[in-house]
Amino acid sequence: MSTQWTACLRGILMLGLCLAFGATVSVALGQDISWDAKNYHLYNAWAFLHGRTQDLAAAGMQSYFNPLPDVPYFWLAQGPLQHWPRLLAALQGLWFGALVFLVFRIAAQLAHLQGRRFDMADACAAVIGATGSMAVSQAGSTTNEVPLAVLLLLGLYLLMPLMAEPGRSGSWRRALVAGLCSGLAAGLKPTAIVFPPAMALALLLALGVRQGSAWRVTATYAAGAAFAFLVSYGPWGWHLYAQTENPVFPLFNQFFHSPLTAATGGTDGQFRPRNAMQWLFYPFYWMGKQRGIVTEPVFADPRYALAMVAMISLAVAHWLRREGVDRGLRFLMVFVGAGYILWMGLFSILRYAIPLEALTGILMLAAIRAWWPRRWRQSWTVPAVSTALLLAILATTTYPSWWRSPYAHRIFDVTVAPVEPGSLVIFAGSPDAYLAPMFPNADQLSFVGLTWFVRASQGHGLWDMVQQRLRTHDGPRYVVLRDDQSNAPEAALLETMLPGYSAEGCHNIDSNLERGRRDKNYAMGLRLCRLATK
Repeated sequence: MSTQWTACLRGILMLGLCLAFGATVSVALGQDISWDAKNYHLYNAWAFLHGRTQDLAAAGMQSYFNPLPDVPYFWLAQGPLQHWPRLLAALQGLWFGALVFLVFRIAAQLAHLQGRRFDMADACAAVIGATGSMAVSQAGSTTNEVPLAVLLLLGLYLLMPLMAEPGRSGSWRRALVAGLCSGLAAGLKPTAIVFPPAMALALLLALGVRQGSAWRVTATYAAGAAFAFLVSYGPWGWHLYAQTENPVFPLFNQFFHSPLTAATGGTDGQFRPRNAMQWLFYPFYWMGKQRGIVTEPVFADPRYALAMVAMISLAVAHWLRREGVDRGLRFLMVFVGAGYILWMGLFSILRYAIPLEALTGILMLAAIRAWWPRRWRQSWTVPAVSTALLLAILATTTYPSWWRSPYAHRIFDVTVAPVEPGSLVIFAGSPDAYLAPMFPNADQLSFVGLTWFVRASQGHGLWDMVQQRLRTHDGPRYVVLRDDQSNAPEAALLETMLPGYSAEGCHNIDSNLERGRRDKNYAMGLRLCRLATK
């Protein structure tokens, strides 16, 4: 058997093992019942598939997000796999397996570019990146962060051979396909929008700004990214523009000035650095257990801080020796550095940074090799140090819990009391919009969300539209309530918009998406009540 066929079979076996690993991790974590899943990932897919033009901000601000990435999970969960929750979890986990495989391939490609064999140290570096706190905890979830990371890392991997031969035949094809992968990720969920520019900059600087071929390849990549973004987001953006006069509504409304809501950015800024020290050394704040800095649940992860140290030490090592960084490593360093700066300035939500997290181990190993005595680099010492580093990182990582539940006999085991056709159902708070498709006759109902987003739109069109819908609806009105203090302002908003009404004849809503592990109950008195005149 030829060497080429042997390598191909080895690659197929590796891919199969990685996919099986991803599926196993996803099944072990349990069914996703995260806040975002219940608030908009499930509702948006259903609303898109059923053309829900009669609903009004049912999932609050997130009602206007691109529903395309949410459609496959919802369709499978309500259709062919509705009685196979573990199988659906396994399928969702294949994305994480693909991410693990790509990290290994990127590490192997860098070793090839540096003229050395892929060894145990490289494998440890790949495992460090693939076992990051965000990637592992998001395996199988509905947030779509892992699929986006797979598309971005695939684009990165496709570009790496150009570092060996910048002007090689067919380089424009690689650049174009890489751009298509990156643009598709950004279009499906614009939280990935910071990474295509970072990858374009990394490509240009790695190939050399003085080289005409570098500009042509980068322009080809950018064209592919722009085209894929327009294809994957353009139709939805046009729909939003027609409805709201803002193609990314409600985001960046300070530029588009949709009359429906206030002229604000709309992005969540609660996790951005709060002072100069955090701006400079933010990853070091994540090394110990904490919550509320860059993510909601408790977590700890030293990878990002160690990667920052590695990049600084690489720059110092090559400056002291007056030698340039090889193109492949320069490409990865610029992508991670530029991506981190853009991510921190726009979001600072750590689960959006999985493409950077996945490369942290590779950067650490590069720093170790840069400072390790040359005469020892081919010995057992580098793999030994890499293995010790991997074990230390795993021991000090705390993986966040993103609200998982045990498996029920159905993926959506939800019981909601039936209501009359033509009724208006009000979600007074969040995250309740996932209940909309669970009503027995949902297609004959209308849903309205009373959330912080409606309150923030007071004095603008959305407030007026919601108030008019609530007051002029010709038919029964119902409200979904929880005993949750965070939703108290929305319950008060209902009284403001519908004075003289009271909730009565309430029925508890039974939902497996409100039951976590160890019998944890997230329902908080979740119930459906009829609104009646006082």
